[in-house]
Amino acid sequence: MRSRYSAYVLGLIDYLLDTTLPVQKSSLDRESISQWSAQSTWLGLEVENAELLGGKPEHAFVTFTARWHDATGEHSHRERSAFVQNQGRWYFIDPTVQLKAGRNDACPCGSELKFKKCCSAYMA
Repeated sequence: MRSRYSAYVLGLIDYLLDTTLPVQKSSLDRESISQWSAQSTWLGLEVENAELLGGKPEHAFVTFTARWHDATGEHSHRERSAFVQNQGRWYFIDPTVQLKAGRNDACPCGSELKFKKCCSAYMA
């Protein structure tokens, strides 16, 4: 989570896209992400909790609060984000991008498990 926050601060949009679950990447609005990153003054990140859940593939939750200032004032956002590790790399499971996977479909994270046995429990 810290690396993703730092990417927003530094305007590293490719990193933000590359660390999102690959099947969600094409649904992200790169221009909006870039504008939000550039037009915000980032004020800090507090990671409240990180829960490593284990399993194959490994899953985790990170609870955090991010703060920023923009043209409309100062803001904060608290979230409990889900992550999955695939082939040694952690991916953010973006709750704003709907995954179209049935319980018995292959999991979108690429684990080769059925969705119901893998990431379905971590979707908010």
